[in-house]
Amino acid sequence: MKTLRTIGRLALYLLGLLIIAVGINVSKLSALGISPVSSIPGVLNARFPDVSLGSMVIIVYCLLVLAQAIVLRRRFQWRNVLGVPVALVFGLMVDFVGVASFKLTLAGIPLGIETEFHGLLEGFPAPAGLVMQFVYLAASILIIGIGVFVYLRPKLVPMPAEGLAAALAQTSGKKFGNCKTAVDVSLILIAAVLQVVLLGGFGTLWIGKGVVGIGTILAAVCVGQVVKLLNKIFK
Repeated sequence: MKTLRTIGRLALYLLGLLIIAVGINVSKLSALGISPVSSIPGVLNARFPDVSLGSMVIIVYCLLVLAQAIVLRRRFQWRNVLGVPVALVFGLMVDFVGVASFKLTLAGIPLGIETEFHGLLEGFPAPAGLVMQFVYLAASILIIGIGVFVYLRPKLVPMPAEGLAAALAQTSGKKFGNCKTAVDVSLILIAAVLQVVLLGGFGTLWIGKGVVGIGTILAAVCVGQVVKLLNKIFK
């Protein structure tokens, strides 16, 4: 019975990650701004399109695990290291349900597999007009919120961004929610700077011009509210 319960928790955890991966790709389709935790990978993928979005996610998320080690120092535990395989699995999921074709790599390192794979959402119609762009954005926020709610239920390994927020909360004594907000804002600011530097200046920050945009900010504000609402409904 205990083994079945563990398998069920793991399945629920992976389902949540898969739902989040879908939401990220829908936010990318909206062209109003990708989700905050994928903003840096999104900008890097736009600048270096030969490296898939999922590969960029793996690289950046592993750096977030390294940041946890720097923050926690001696309090860094093996449980924190599990953020690396989580990053790997999640990055593969992002590409698996992605809106573009990709070659299977390990964080951008070729594996000698020349077969080109196609994401499940490749060819999915892009929104026609600004209204539909906001519809896609709203859908992505809802989907990501549901995914976060589901993946948190089993209380297994946190995603690297949440892990960094937990590390900051542990070392500073501040509330996790405040640290999570600080991490999200920092990720968005770094991504915005990278976008300005790598993708063509401040003009890329306007609607529909770049990876980071108004949708990124709205997602940062609204995803947590979706999770909060779901927690209340299914308490």
